[in-house]
Amino acid sequence: MGLANRTGRPGARISALNMRISALRARHAALDARIGELRGQASVNPMRLSNLKSRKSRLRDEIRAWEDMVRVLAGGARPAA
Repeated sequence: MGLANRTGRPGARISALNMRISALRARHAALDARIGELRGQASVNPMRLSNLKSRKSRLRDEIRAWEDMVRVLAGGARPAA
């Protein structure tokens, strides 16, 4: 857990995690836009589209994991297992 070990202050850790989440959300939005562009094309490579959708799904899962970490560090409820 490299991000959490950079500082001993929980607030700083949460801030760093929120920055990471923001960056991941931007990547997720860019993939969503690219998928929309491909769907609008007459000839779409189904493998390319599938690859982008898989990457988008993995990003969504990663975002959720980081959000769960922020909730735990902030003293909120622990995520469901």
